[in-house]
Amino acid sequence: MFLMFVDLLTRLAQPNVIIGIILCALGLGLVLISKKMAKLYSKNQEVNDDDKVYLILKGLGLVMILFALVIMILY
Repeated sequence: MFLMFVDLLTRLAQPNVIIGIILCALGLGLVLISKKMAKLYSKNQEVNDDDKVYLILKGLGLVMILFALVIMILY
């Protein structure tokens, strides 16, 4: 059991995993605040689901999460 924990710590200490975790956190944060950022940009009280700024921000956040997962798994 202890050996598995040590292997987990060594895996988490690798630079590609640390970079992946940071990118994943940034992507998740961007996805979560994309509606508020789109509301600030458009200066409307309500943001529709088909708003281009909202979709671009949400898509960028999801691409960051995907890229983080690829970095953590492949490298």
